[in-house]
Parts: sequence; C-alpha cells; structure tokens
Amino acid sequence: MSNTQTARERLLAQARLDYRPELVAIDPDAIARLPVRADRFSHATTGLSAKPAGQTPETAAAYSIVLNSLNFMFWVPTPEGMVRYHWRGIGGADGLTAALDHLWGGEPTPVRLREHLGSGAEQVVVDAFGDISMPRRRAHFLREVLLEDQLEQAAAELVAAGNSGRLTSDDAERLAKRFPVAYGQDAYLMRAQLAVMWFAGYLIDWGVDVDCDVIVAANYQMPRVMRSIKVLRFSPELAAKIDRYTLILHNSPEERAIRAATVLGTQAMAQRLGVSEHAMVNVLWQNRLASGAIPHHLTITTDY
Repeated sequence: MSNTQTARERLLAQARLDYRPELVAIDPDAIARLPVRADRFSHATTGLSAKPAGQTPETAAAYSIVLNSLNFMFWVPTPEGMVRYHWRGIGGADGLTAALDHLWGGEPTPVRLREHLGSGAEQVVVDAFGDISMPRRRAHFLREVLLEDQLEQAAAELVAAGNSGRLTSDDAERLAKRFPVAYGQDAYLMRAQLAVMWFAGYLIDWGVDVDCDVIVAANYQMPRVMRSIKVLRFSPELAAKIDRYTLILHNSPEERAIRAATVLGTQAMAQRLGVSEHAMVNVLWQNRLASGAIPHHLTITTDY
C-alpha cells in the first residue's frame, strides 16, 4: 500500500483485501431497504467533559489515550462459552471506565494514575481493575503510554489536530506510531481510532465544531448488530461457530473476514443514509441491545 495514501485509504484497502464474501457477505439489498432518516444520527458523546480529566482539552486527550489503550476484550473464555468482566457491578467497557475514573481521582492530570500504574507491573493492574482479561498485556500497554512525558506529547498532538477542526484516522495512525506496543499492532487501528473518537466527542460536548472521520467498526459488537439487521450474511459454518461460542482465531481468515465486512458494510450503510461513518457506528452501538440473544464472535485479542 502506498505511503502517499491516507490512513483511511490504507484501512479501506486492507478491508478490501480481507473481504471474503463466502465467509461474511455484505447484503446490498438489506442496505437499500434501510430507512433514510439522517435526523436520527449523531456523533458519539462520552461524558468526558464532566470528569476531572475533562477540565482542559490536554487532560481530556490524555484520558482518551489511556482509556483506549485498555479498551479491549471484556470477557474470558470458559468451557461453557465466556464470562463477562465487571468492576463493582458495572459490566464491560463501562466497568473499565468506572475503574479508571476511580483511579484517576479528582486531579485533572494523570499524575495519580502514573504513580499507581506507571510501573507496568501486572499486579497493580489486577489491584486497580479486578478480574480483567490479559492483565499482563494491559500492564505493558500502560507502561509504554505512561513513560516519561510521552502521554502529554501525544495529547498535545491530538489537541492541535482538534484545533484544526478535523480529527481523522491519520491522527490514530500517528498515535499508533508513538505507542507501537499499546496501539500499533492492529491493522485496523481500532483502539487508536477510538481514542481519537473519544476526544472528538469531548470537543463536541463543549460545542466545538470538529469533523471526526474515523473507521471504528472492526470490533465485537458491530458485526453482531449488522448480522441482526441482515446487512451481514455469515456462512452457515461460521454462524454456527459463533452461536456455539467457539473461539475464532486471531488473524485467521474468518476473523479478518468478519472485520473487513463490518468496515465495508458500515461504509456502505453510511453512504446510503447520507451520514458519517462515525455517526453510523454510534447509532449501531446505541442499538446493540436490540440484537437480542445473537452472540458476538469470540477472538482472544488486544485489538478490540
């Protein structure tokens, strides 16, 4: 892929390479039947502006980077399927956010967080977040992100991009290059783009006019939702694996096909409905509980 391409173009090119319609196919007829109601779509807001870290754009950007360095795999496999992560009764990503808020404390800067988690020791992650998957990997990610003033430099870059009025996948790629351990291992830059989206949501909460052009669909929940509305058609064999909670290997053709179809399908839906992909993902995420008992695929990964 050419270095003259934007990060967005590289991500879409990767999706086209990984797309395997015999495993997961996008149904254009289902997309054509979607009702065009652009007024129902909005960009994601995060509530970050109400947190101590939201007192300044710089600390909000730092919070977004730290949170999303840990924002993956809120479950552990069991012989019966899986058990979801909870922190003090709060589940999944919301539990992670609550635990981070508790640890961050009342200071706007990450000084307290650095004192508690900067060592990169596995046990401090367990003490802070409880029974969370891959605590050692999360500790390694935090050690890199919290090293010296790297977090503050990365936050300053996000703030500068936000001041330009546009945040994109290029900013996520820059973040991945700065933190190659925590953010640089995913071809789809999923968590790096989430960090950018979180910061964009903070700016939007404050009434800042910023365009957020990221592709944040290649995760667990989006393909599940898109399967429930018939936009994605899974092969019978792959659907049966997902429904039986059979592990899908990381970077296997099946996992890549799921992620690719989700990225390309989200783009097609957004184009059909005349909304941004950011807003498209937000409305799918907000309606994820409407997917009922349809399970998401299980892949052991730090990518999402």
